Amino acid sequence: MHPAADIALAIGLLAIDVVAPLIAFAFGLDAAGYQMFDPAADNSSVSLIRPFAYVAVVGGVVLVSALPLCMARAIISIGAQVLVGLVLVLVAVIGMNDADRNTHPQPAPTSPSIDPGALCRSGGDNSECGGS
Repeated sequence: MHPAADIALAIGLLAIDVVAPLIAFAFGLDAAGYQMFDPAADNSSVSLIRPFAYVAVVGGVVLVSALPLCMARAIISIGAQVLVGLVLVLVAVIGMNDADRNTHPQPAPTSPSIDPGALCRSGGDNSECGGS
């Protein structure tokens, strides 16, 4: 493939690669029950795991779309598709992890009265423990 055609193809695919995840994220928000156009809606309980899963699927499709480009020997387009696909999947995984962490927060540690004898420095005998 001619380099100019390869660059034009890469730019066109990048434009699609920018729009497709945004649309997928919007559909994922809708599927998760997010009320976009209702200012009185309480969307605080809506999990963002599903929208990020949709973005991960789009990232996978972008990665797979690099395979037919191999037959056309469009090296620049292949590189762009692989890079964008990996970024989309990485962003989606990080987003799902953060959304899961926000929906399942760690409980606050309780501070029981600490026995001074339990504070040993090196795990040796009792002479190394603070309360002995």
